[in-house]
Amino acid sequence: MTGDPCGVTRVVLDRSSVTFALLGGALVVAGGIVAAVNSAAPFAHGSWLAAYLVLVAGISQALLGVGRLALPFREPSRRLMRAQLLLWNAGSVAVPAGVLGDAALPVTAGSVALLAALACFSAGVREVPLGAGAVAYHALIVALAGSVIVGSALAGAAPGDWL
Repeated sequence: MTGDPCGVTRVVLDRSSVTFALLGGALVVAGGIVAAVNSAAPFAHGSWLAAYLVLVAGISQALLGVGRLALPFREPSRRLMRAQLLLWNAGSVAVPAGVLGDAALPVTAGSVALLAALACFSAGVREVPLGAGAVAYHALIVALAGSVIVGSALAGAAPGDWL
């Protein structure tokens, strides 16, 4: 964020935040397309896939990537941002592949990738002073981690099947 002499605060988007927002938006659109296709010609797990693409792959990714702009932080290294992007999207592809293929291994691999991505997001803001924004951002990470574990349990895959 930057301020100007008139007291107006502007949010300045960095390249990684734009990338997260664009990919997240594309996945929300993909979820809408899946919902439309499933409405016209229902298929197994069609509604679940549409919701997953919108909520987990799309909106969550955008919130994680853009939400940190509300925090007083130093931009994470390019290496960390690449890891966040790669792990989140690899997990977002592997989990549905496993669910649609009724195979636990891809669900497990995708869940581990998502949890690793969340650890990277947390590491990217670890030096942020605790305030309402930082607490909310970390709460988002914890809630998503819990969702990954519950989701993998529902799919009968690790790490959720350890519950």
